Amino acid sequence: MRSRYTAYARKNFDYILNTTDPQRRYDFDHESSRAWMNGSTFTGLQVLSASEEGNKGVVEFIARYRYGGGREETHHERSRFRKQGGRWFFRDGKNLGGTRKAT
Repeated sequence: MRSRYTAYARKNFDYILNTTDPQRRYDFDHESSRAWMNGSTFTGLQVLSASEEGNKGVVEFIARYRYGGGREETHHERSRFRKQGGRWFFRDGKNLGGTRKAT
């Protein structure tokens, strides 16, 4: 999770794509994700909880960012991950609130 947050902060879209579960890439919105990432300045990450059971993991977090130079906003999400070949991949996330819905 932290590595994906860092990739968003550094605008490393390839890393985001490469750490998305290959079985879920078909519904990954490249254009809007890249635009949101490029228009945002990331200001903080708070991991609220993390759990792992076998090859499945769940992370709940709050990310802080500014979009387009505006006020600081938050995105609260519970993300599911899957471990394959020793690597963790993002499966999907449930938006739990915040001041703006991020993609």
